[in-house]
Amino acid sequence: MDKDLCVSDYGICLFSVEVLQEFLKKEKIRSKKILEKFQKDKKLYLTTQKEGVWFPVVQINSGHYVIKLNGYDEPFSDEWEQKLEYDGFNIEIKDSLWISSISKFHKFDANGFCGDEISYQTYDGVTLYSAFKYDVPSGKYLLGIKGYTRKQPLDRSNPNYGFAFSLVKVEEFDGFKNPRESDDYEFNIGWLTKSKEAMIYWFSEAGGRKESLAEEEYYPTIELEDGSTPKLVIKFDRKNPTQDKMSDNCRVDYVLHHTKYPVLSSDTEFIICDEIRKGSKKTLQKVGRLVIK
Repeated sequence: MDKDLCVSDYGICLFSVEVLQEFLKKEKIRSKKILEKFQKDKKLYLTTQKEGVWFPVVQINSGHYVIKLNGYDEPFSDEWEQKLEYDGFNIEIKDSLWISSISKFHKFDANGFCGDEISYQTYDGVTLYSAFKYDVPSGKYLLGIKGYTRKQPLDRSNPNYGFAFSLVKVEEFDGFKNPRESDDYEFNIGWLTKSKEAMIYWFSEAGGRKESLAEEEYYPTIELEDGSTPKLVIKFDRKNPTQDKMSDNCRVDYVLHHTKYPVLSSDTEFIICDEIRKGSKKTLQKVGRLVIK
């Protein structure tokens, strides 16, 4: 049976309890709120990545994910489609590796990581799993990650996304990669599955291109023929060479889906607008043309 990990806080983390405890002791960190500590102290966080203390899979949708570790679980079948692949992340293991919902780092309790899994029951009596343990030989490894989506989605009681992790043993770490570098890594399989590749052609350099949003999400509005004004969410791909100051590669989806909204299909075009407010009055300023690839 597949391991179904319930992610309740937009992330997954991989770590060895002993390695993490030794690091916390070395850095004299007594707080159990280690996620908050790693988020606020960038230097400390980067040290954890350099030393392979833990690996965060961040900014993913909450929900259910099938979790697999190469050599320990059966690979994803042809019912699944691969959406992403990254490798070369440092991870050190002592005795075992845990794959857990990142919510466990809000108030970390090492004593809670016992047995082969961590589970809890809902009010309806359904058992959900928030962490799984793998008995992996101690050592330093380079971690790889692949993301998958079902070709034919099932109902919401079944996971439609999944991650397969792999480990390559090394003698020593040589540099490190930071999985939180948003320009380099996109782990949100749900976003990659539902969003579409597109190109924005800005109407003017001054009034359009969102230079300050290179690593953030942009929420323009489009105006449909029936007068409705749905919002889009856009993530830029500023590293793509086929663009300039008047155009941008991106991925796009609706913020909220509705059956009356047109499908974001290939060659569909929209005029995107910024909302301009003056007091209680709102107007739409046309800033560019969005073309779905």
